[in-house]
Amino acid sequence: MFTFDFDSLVAYGFPDPDYFDFSGGTLIYGNYGGQNYSAGEIGGTITSTSPAPLDAYDEAFYDHDLVAQQSSDPQVLLQSHIEVVQDVTTLVGNAFSSLVSDWWF
Repeated sequence: MFTFDFDSLVAYGFPDPDYFDFSGGTLIYGNYGGQNYSAGEIGGTITSTSPAPLDAYDEAFYDHDLVAQQSSDPQVLLQSHIEVVQDVTTLVGNAFSSLVSDWWF
């Protein structure tokens, strides 16, 4: 029988609940996930001294933020939006597959 505590789920690759918070009226994740949230701050920008992403989800948000910071081209920004959604979807899908694989087999 599996124990579905947060640590177990994080070990499978699900987002870490400890990295979620509310700041400035918006849901944030890690150092880079959230509307107008980057480098650990509302309205933050990525610099050489910015904090590192905390996990693979935060890394996807970091990549998205970096593109948004460096480009104003609508096509580039749209592609970045699509990629972050695909990256997070893939991470959650892989975590779920690992969990089900262990649970069922």
